[in-house]
Parts: sequence; structure tokens; C-alpha cells
Amino acid sequence: MSNRLLSYLFKGGEVVDQSGRRYEDVAVSNGMIVKQPDDDAIEIDISGCVMSAGLVDLSVNFGEPGSQDVECVDSGSRAAARGGFTAVLNNSDIFPVLDGASVLAEVESLFAKSVCEMRPSATITIGAEGLTLAPLRELSAKGVRWFSDREAIENKSLLRNAMEYSSSGSVISVRPQSVSLSAKGAMHEGKWSAILGVAGEPSISETSEVAAIIDLAHVTGARVHLDRISTAESVQLLREAKRNGVEITSSVTIQHLMFTDKDCVGYDPMYRADPPYRSDGDRKALILGVKDRTIDVVVSDHRPATTEAKELAFDQSAKGVAGIEATAALLMGSCDLELEVVLDALSWRPAKVAGLINHGNLVRPGNVANLTVLNPKTSWKFQASEQVSRGRNNPYFEKVLTGRVIHTICRGELVVTNSEVVI
Repeated sequence: MSNRLLSYLFKGGEVVDQSGRRYEDVAVSNGMIVKQPDDDAIEIDISGCVMSAGLVDLSVNFGEPGSQDVECVDSGSRAAARGGFTAVLNNSDIFPVLDGASVLAEVESLFAKSVCEMRPSATITIGAEGLTLAPLRELSAKGVRWFSDREAIENKSLLRNAMEYSSSGSVISVRPQSVSLSAKGAMHEGKWSAILGVAGEPSISETSEVAAIIDLAHVTGARVHLDRISTAESVQLLREAKRNGVEITSSVTIQHLMFTDKDCVGYDPMYRADPPYRSDGDRKALILGVKDRTIDVVVSDHRPATTEAKELAFDQSAKGVAGIEATAALLMGSCDLELEVVLDALSWRPAKVAGLINHGNLVRPGNVANLTVLNPKTSWKFQASEQVSRGRNNPYFEKVLTGRVIHTICRGELVVTNSEVVI
């Protein structure tokens, strides 16, 4: 990569990190933030923009190995970089399932080719089948810090064992969903599912699990993460748990801050999601949860799908959105959140939750130069022809968005400039 050894001086921008806001030039050399720019440093004017520690996404689905025709490490990581992300956590529902050391070696070899830093997520159980624990401690010893089956684990005794066996540096991430209560619903159970005649998934299928998982986290003292919550009741349960001293974190997808079950009118498969989009009251409660830090992390849940998989009937179509390139813009411009809250949910908080030591740090000399430059006020149209990701299941095409990623610097390398991938 030709830019790797170049030095940069970013001038005229506002730095926003955990320590606050300040106007300050930032010099980058040899992969690090430095006090003084090199004599040959390339000057880049970022007036009117904000520089932050690089964004971190704790839920992406790049498909490789196994489904590289949908999204591969190269296309997925380039899309992530264009979205401002310098680190991503690839989900465990790849094939072959990451449930042992041999698969880990293959995955790490693939991830080494990534434009941004990619970290693996291993499964909690063998084959992600919810029956037998995977070798959690062995995988932890090899550097895996995130464990998730991505789907619900009905056996709470097994889940408790996983929490107790996990090492102190590892996170057990759980999708809160009761399979028996979800009734295979294709959307949220409520007014609109009744009008549309579509089987619905009730809120209690999530909230009953949230309550149980909070109790297990309290009993075991493990580092537990609730993956992609979607209901107002879940937010309130988490708020009360945190007030009571339970150390538990959670995430919400950007889509659940944008869409509701009403968007399913017309049976458009683009709005089928997991979990389903809930009511407008749920959406507003989720935004408030991000605002008051009850919800720790906002994720893209980037989930590319083929055109054929999305063109099926609504209740049979693939779930999810390939929207990582728009995530930061949507959170900046569509949710009425202060910029510090946005960056807390997209940068330093997810880095802390996942233990990514070279991400989310203060923008200070001596730290690795994983940085994102954003313009919170600029407006732009998301053109389908410009998307880097291979996934075409994107409801944001042709939408005018406010706020945009301008530059992304990964390990000191300028990988995105003027909103375009340049490597």
C-alpha cells in the first residue's frame, strides 16, 4: 500500500474525543500520532470538520469464508473504511462456524488482508447449535475476546456455564430472544402486523430474555453484552440494572433508530430485520437509551444479501441491511443526538466494550493513528453507484443524508479521502 509511510498534518479541524472538544492540528507519522509534523508531511485542510478516534463496529457480517460471493473481506473492509470505521468485529455466523482453533487460524489469515482492523467473534457453543460449549478458554488464550452464537440460547444452565467459564477479558454476547415466544414472526407483533396479516414477534420474546440475562450477569459477574435490543421495555430493564450496579452492556442497530413496523407497509422485503422493527414508541425509547448512555453501542449490523434473497416474499426474504457506509451519517443527522453522544456510541465506547486497545483512544501524541474525520453538517445523496459493499439490500439509496465521513486513517494510512476509498 503506497501511502503507508507517508506523513500527514491535518489542519484547521476540531478534535472531539473523551477529554472534550478543542481546535488542534494533528500530525501523523509512521502510523502514530506525533507532536510535531515531519518536514515532508502532507498538509490536509479539515476546516469545518471534526476529527475523532476511529469508529468501531461491533456487528458486521462480511461472509468470508463461506459466502464471499455476497461480501468478502476486501469489499466489506473497504465499505467499513468508507463508513469511517477503523475496526470491526466480524460475527460468528460464518461458515465454517468459528468454534475451534483450526477455524480461527483460517479466519485470522483472511482478516490480515483487511483494509481496517478486523477481529473475530467465536461461537459460545459448538456449531452455534446451543447444545455444547465451545472451547472458550482455549480460544481466549489464542486472543479471542468476543463470544456469541448470534441466535438465542434457550438453555439457561448452559448459558450460565458459558459466563462462568469465560475468562475475565472475554465478553459473552447474547441475542435476547425466546424462540418459543417469537412464533417465527416476520415482523413486530402489533397494529401493523394485524393489518398486514403477517405473523408477528411479540416484544415479550425479547424482554423476557433480557430480564433473565441480566439476572445471570448479576449472579456470575461475567462481562455480558446484550446484542441488538429493540424494545422500550428492554431499555428500561437495562436502565434499572445499571442503576443497581449490574455490569452489562448492550447494542442497538442504526436501522432500529430509523425504522418502525409501519415501514413494512407494502410488504417491502427491504424492511425485514432481525430483530424486527418495532413501534415508534420503541424507536424513540431506543434513541433516548443511546442519548442517556443506557445503550452503550450503535452498530451497523452490516448484513449484505443477494438481490435474489431480498426479492422473495416478505416473510421468506433475507433479513437485514448492507448499510455500514451510511451508519455514521445517519446517527449524526437523523437522531437528534449531540456529536459527543454519537462518537461515544460509535468510537470509544465500543472500543472499550470489546477491549480494542488501539482504537477509541484520545487523539494525542503517542497513540496509534486510527482516526476518522467527519463533516457533521454537509448533505449528500447516497448513490447506489458509489457503494463499495457488494450488498444491494440498502434502503438508503438516493436518500439525502446530513453528516458524512470525509477521511479515514487506519494505522496511520490514509485509506479514505474526500469520502472515497483510495487504496
